[in-house]
Amino acid sequence: MVEEKKSIGRRWGVMRQKKTMVILILILAVLAAIYGGLKAWGKKTAEKEAGAAAEKITVTDLKNLSSFSYSNGQETMSFIKEEGIWKLEDDKEIRLNQSTVESIGESAASLAAVRELKEPDDLEDYGLTKPSYTIGLTTEDGDKETLYVGDAAGEDYYAMAEGTQKVYTISSSLVSSLQFDLSGLAQLDVVPAISSGSLKKVKITENGETTTYKEEDELAELAGGFGVLTLTECADYHVTDEELSAYGLDEARRVTAEATYKDAQSGEKETFTVYIGKMSEDGTSRYVMVKDSKMAYKVSQDVVANMITVSREDAKE
Repeated sequence: MVEEKKSIGRRWGVMRQKKTMVILILILAVLAAIYGGLKAWGKKTAEKEAGAAAEKITVTDLKNLSSFSYSNGQETMSFIKEEGIWKLEDDKEIRLNQSTVESIGESAASLAAVRELKEPDDLEDYGLTKPSYTIGLTTEDGDKETLYVGDAAGEDYYAMAEGTQKVYTISSSLVSSLQFDLSGLAQLDVVPAISSGSLKKVKITENGETTTYKEEDELAELAGGFGVLTLTECADYHVTDEELSAYGLDEARRVTAEATYKDAQSGEKETFTVYIGKMSEDGTSRYVMVKDSKMAYKVSQDVVANMITVSREDAKE
């Protein structure tokens, strides 16, 4: 009886071992299948990415631009880089938004096509004999490229590089980026954050006389003007000394508003000075210029009034 029990125990042990072995084999098979699937997916993804790279159709591929221009047949914008700074070739005194100009240049210099027309018809059929846009590119090494953009092709545009007969369609994003108005290219002056809590003193100079405001209630009123001042409507991007009088911004006629405030980040006292000129022709704004700037802006008369007047007079210096 004892031997029989031992025999049964051995058989159960062997069965358990076989069962465990089968489970392990199944687990290994599942893991192998998962590994194989991941490997195949990775290979397919890599092949897809490689195929996409191989299918990229290059129209222009220039590095390190030194200048570029673009024209719509009526207006031309030309830019030149001097000491790492992009400038408007016609007026280098106008400050430009560097990232905006750089982005336009790079978009034209490194341009990929949506597709290439294998057997194009006459260039006239695509608007390329009288292009809608002409873009000229020059690199630091002296390499030059001219790109012509013709008619719209659905959501895209027809384009070709000078010296070739290849016709492409390109994304409309390049055309959309071409700015012919300085409002989208100029770097406007920045107004610091000024509030009643940070404003420490305001000096207003008019007709040779200076009034200084230091009292808390006076500064609270003036902060209502400085705190909402925005310089977004530029009337002139480069006012010469001879042109200052046209805006009432010449030294003899302008009002000077100098605000001393505590900078929120540095904790230091800073000074922000603006010159206030005459009323605009529509009678709703006055011309304003930041000290050391060449730009003249139109600012609401109500805002200007709140910057330079209080409800009671203060002692004059």
